[in-house]
Parts: sequence; structure tokens; C-alpha cells
Amino acid sequence: MDTCQNMQHRGYEYQITSYRKGDGMFQGMILLTAHGGIQYTPIIKIPTPSAFKAERAAKIEASALACQLIETGALVALVPQDDSSSSSSWPLSSETSSRVGYL
Repeated sequence: MDTCQNMQHRGYEYQITSYRKGDGMFQGMILLTAHGGIQYTPIIKIPTPSAFKAERAAKIEASALACQLIETGALVALVPQDDSSSSSSWPLSSETSSRVGYL
């Protein structure tokens, strides 16, 4: 992977990166690092669905996908949630339900 671009949007902290696949095409990747001040360990990796000949195109798709997932609230469904109160890997469902009640 190459250098990452650090981004922040609506309380989420993430990085946009890309990598070259075996066939020479580039695929974008969202690396979700934190939400609401809570750092994720390990970092949550979300690959983009498409691959491109240009690395820049893969990063553009990853950036657009990150914004779409955050704006629609769909990112919550992609992140593993643990029901135990001792876990700090994701905000408790009661904290997120008021923001994404339509999911």
C-alpha cells in the first residue's frame, strides 16, 4: 500500500489508500481508524468494489464510498459490533440508534 490520506467526516476518522492487485489493477481501500474519539484496534478495512488502471481513480472511488457510507448511515452495518459493555471497539448501539434509526 502507498501513503494514506487522513480524513475526517461527521465524527469518523479514516484513511484513503489504494493497492495494486496481482493483475496490475488498483483497488481503493477505506481504513476506518476512529469514531467519536474512540480508536479502533484493529483498524477496520473496507475495500471498494471496483478496480482501476489508475491509482488516482481507485482513491477517488474510495473517498466517494466513504462519504456515501457515512452520510447514509450504512457504515454502522459494515462495522462489527460487540454487545459486551467492556468492548471499546465501537460505540454502543444506543449511542448510534438515534442517528441511524432508519437502518
